[in-house]
Amino acid sequence: MKDGVNACRGIGCGMEAYPLRDYILQSLFLRMTGAQEQKLKCICWEMATNDYTYRYDFINKGKDYGEFSKYDQKNKVYTQLIKEIKKYNKRFDIDNLEWIRGIDSDLKEDLFNQEISSKIAKKISNQETLSEETKKAIRQNIERKSIAEKDTIIIQGIKRKFIESIKDKMIRLMDSSFLAIGDWCNYSFWKNDAELIIAENCAIDGNLLMNDLKTTYDNDVIKHRHRCAHNLTSYQQNLPTFDTISENSYIYHNYFFRFAILILIDEIFIRIYDEYIEQIENNPFVMY
Repeated sequence: MKDGVNACRGIGCGMEAYPLRDYILQSLFLRMTGAQEQKLKCICWEMATNDYTYRYDFINKGKDYGEFSKYDQKNKVYTQLIKEIKKYNKRFDIDNLEWIRGIDSDLKEDLFNQEISSKIAKKISNQETLSEETKKAIRQNIERKSIAEKDTIIIQGIKRKFIESIKDKMIRLMDSSFLAIGDWCNYSFWKNDAELIIAENCAIDGNLLMNDLKTTYDNDVIKHRHRCAHNLTSYQQNLPTFDTISENSYIYHNYFFRFAILILIDEIFIRIYDEYIEQIENNPFVMY
């Protein structure tokens, strides 16, 4: 993405550059998907280097991973990487991963309070007719139930901060670039949206993505990757139908949501792979 922004610096942001918009966004999208596929392949070879049993399965059943582009193929690498970590640390849990460095007890308490406040606000914001007494009862009920799930709520808060940090970095990088200005309508919608990429839908034990996030990856990211990769957008048969375009969810089918999902997947793998390398270095004599 940095390469894409830098490549656009010389062309300006005037309307004369707009014909380049789709070409640049499509090229950047393809480079990002291709780079991610190669990274996952390298992760598999690293696991095969350290685990001879997995090496046999990988070499003889490697076709199961395909091109490492589909969600199921990425999820296989994700679950296998966690399995390899658990061979060194049986107590490892994806929710214990250090998503953001330097999380102390005070910050965890703040995150917990923020998550509770957010739940309460969502519950009563659309119910203006409720009395103050009823709203107070709702608050107390949510707070009481949340205490029993405090650890889970804190993890969700940490993941939410993790996702927000990714988005903030993307905004700082793209905000005044041609990538944003050239497609301002889609960019501004992505920038102000908080409904698609939510903490509960990423990095669950056994699932890289969940719910709407997984659906968007399957129905948009991977399909658009195939359209771009084969240069068939002008005449192929799997273009979006009018029914698809008319759906409310179609507004999420734009390059900035695709970029965000790809970077989210990349960042998740980076952190899990770092944990894997740490386990390898600290336990060099584990027998398989």
